[in-house]
Amino acid sequence: MITLNSERGLVRIMSWDDIESVPGFTSDIDPKTVKLKEIIGSYTFDALIPCGLSTCHQPHGNGFLVAAADGRVTNIGRICGKKHFNVEFTHMSRIFLAAVRAQQSREFLGELKNRLPGISAEVATIKNGQHGAAWINARVNQLTGSSAALPTSIVNAVRQAVRRGDGTLIIERAATKKEREERFAAMDVKGLEHLRRNVPFVVEDRVGQLDGFPALAPGNGLREVLGTIEPFLTALKEADIESLSDKQLRELTKAGGELDANLERLRSIITAGRRLLKRRNIQQLTRFATSSTDNRLFVAFLRDLPN
Repeated sequence: MITLNSERGLVRIMSWDDIESVPGFTSDIDPKTVKLKEIIGSYTFDALIPCGLSTCHQPHGNGFLVAAADGRVTNIGRICGKKHFNVEFTHMSRIFLAAVRAQQSREFLGELKNRLPGISAEVATIKNGQHGAAWINARVNQLTGSSAALPTSIVNAVRQAVRRGDGTLIIERAATKKEREERFAAMDVKGLEHLRRNVPFVVEDRVGQLDGFPALAPGNGLREVLGTIEPFLTALKEADIESLSDKQLRELTKAGGELDANLERLRSIITAGRRLLKRRNIQQLTRFATSSTDNRLFVAFLRDLPN
């Protein structure tokens, strides 16, 4: 494909024949008698194109279209450009590639700006809709203890599940006599009867598995994800893309390049949060309530969750 940087912006051409029909194009220029004016395009082809310099004509797949001071246009590779035109060519190629990148960024941001109404509407629905981000975030904060509303015993069970990294709910208890005997037999501690009699073992019983666990995982905060997406949407809406400075263009393009991934992350967290906050799912934590007061508080929390 060929990329031309013209007054109309970037022009992309698929056929080399279109280049050969450009006024002034020649496939044979003597580098000793010509002065470069500017680089006007670049190309990448699977098929090899002969270099336009009379001293080379070696086929290559990547190169530049250059305009000479006398109006002629030809094509040369990067190696020939540096060899015959030295610093001048290097400077021109940098200017050209920077201009192409800037124009590509403007086109990219323009396309994103056309998508803004749909994206903004989706984010607003995700944020404020029924069982949306605001609703999920408030309840996840309660479950993880970021806001004081649930009993400590329930919060600790959730925190332990988070630390385990898989959403498994575990209750620890003292081992039975039979379990201790089996454990010591496996350890083969002959002659250490005092250990067998006096050392209690703790057994972990798996009593549940929280569905939608990723909504609780560190780094999956909805506030953080929305805090990345919403400022970008506002900045893009207010931006005059054609007037952005190079720095502003780079920063906005970088954020724009991360937008779809952040949107997908937001959707994923919302889906996980809605799975997590089903009444039947969260009800598994009931057995961690250690008093009637704890139980009443937790029942009030459950009452607000969908079936």
